[in-house]
Amino acid sequence: MSSEPVISVRHLSKHYLIYERPHHRLMQMFARGRRQYYREFRALSDVSFELCRGETLGIIGRNGAGKSTLLQLICGTLSPSSGEIVLRGRIAALLELGAGFNPDFTGRENVLMNAMIMGFRPHEIAACYDDILAFADIGAFIDQPVKTYSSGMYVRLAFSVAIHVAPDILIVDEALAVGDALFQAKCTSRMKRMMDDGVTLLFISHDISAVKALCRQVLWLEQGRLRAYGPTVDISNAYIHDWVTQANRLHIDIGPSGGPAAEAAEADAEPAEAAPAEAGPAEHNRSGTGQVRLRAINWYTPAGDAEQHPVNFGDRLTIEATVEVYAPCDKLIVNYHIKDRHAQYVLGNHSYECPAIYGREWKPGDRFRVRFSLKVPLCHGNYYLTMLVTSISDLKTYSDAVFLDLVEDVAVMHVTARERFPLSDLVEAEHELETAVLESAPSLG
Repeated sequence: MSSEPVISVRHLSKHYLIYERPHHRLMQMFARGRRQYYREFRALSDVSFELCRGETLGIIGRNGAGKSTLLQLICGTLSPSSGEIVLRGRIAALLELGAGFNPDFTGRENVLMNAMIMGFRPHEIAACYDDILAFADIGAFIDQPVKTYSSGMYVRLAFSVAIHVAPDILIVDEALAVGDALFQAKCTSRMKRMMDDGVTLLFISHDISAVKALCRQVLWLEQGRLRAYGPTVDISNAYIHDWVTQANRLHIDIGPSGGPAAEAAEADAEPAEAAPAEAGPAEHNRSGTGQVRLRAINWYTPAGDAEQHPVNFGDRLTIEATVEVYAPCDKLIVNYHIKDRHAQYVLGNHSYECPAIYGREWKPGDRFRVRFSLKVPLCHGNYYLTMLVTSISDLKTYSDAVFLDLVEDVAVMHVTARERFPLSDLVEAEHELETAVLESAPSLG
């Protein structure tokens, strides 16, 4: 890939003047700086980054963090208050549902109009027109006014146009969330192919799994400012931990720092040499209230430690951890999640079926061990272990879940290639198979 940036954003800011009453705008004109009739809202403040050809950037943050404002500034639909943006190449963007479509035009007319706006000439549009319609797959609705479309049909047509106009930069702002699962998978596959061909991608989504699957870097915005920028795994994990802290604050007071209870902090201060078998994972990979702590997490097969010995499909895998209690708690559930090399969760389970854990009221000083055992249903590749302990009062809606300890990527194992090549990369669950020959053709002999 070229080392020259195709997107260069330097100290970008966007501010709005908010007037409480309409006539305040007129009064401000005559005030000549002697009085201020507005308040300033900073939608974006001093954001800088660069992307080269073929790089992918996920933009994450809460609603109102400034994500859509940033993309609108890059696309030119908004003008910055300060800073500069340098772009090299053709941009195709899905900023809002149906943005750029005339609701009174048919889908066919909107395809032609959008392609021309993006710089395509008539003969270029004709060359890819059938492919656009085939990918959108909205049938006879292509000749109906766009205002009659469902939200899913809107995004099908808009995305199809965007990917077929040969963009150098593709920008997607949460638009795919309205599509059905099959169409989302179809779009994700196409975007990956475009990235392999050197297209630069800016992707906004609240689905962290989708960001991990598509993006190599992540930019985290908070209240219009750049909070973090770096590799996807590091930034997305930090974002998840922050989300856990904020979610816990809805249910309990965990202190202004969001850190663990004093007892847990004191326990963590003990030197690792004092109890090497109980040493916990790195603190930057964990979050939670600190009422409990996961210790001595490991996974192994009959051949030994899964981190040290290759694992085969069908091996018996044991996941084990010790849980230490530092503050009174109840309704505990211990969970494990297994992620693949794309940081996508592919497997997991929990301890709810064990009433000895969920049904007991735990006191400071209590310790217990959990041990999950399963046959490995995974195909060839590297897999990562995440474990967490939650307290869940409402098991129907999970609305009362409190995250007591969450540990990301605490261990890794390598599953070897199988002698019998699998038919797909899917997790192959255990099942019972029955067959019956219903009818036999007569013998030709």
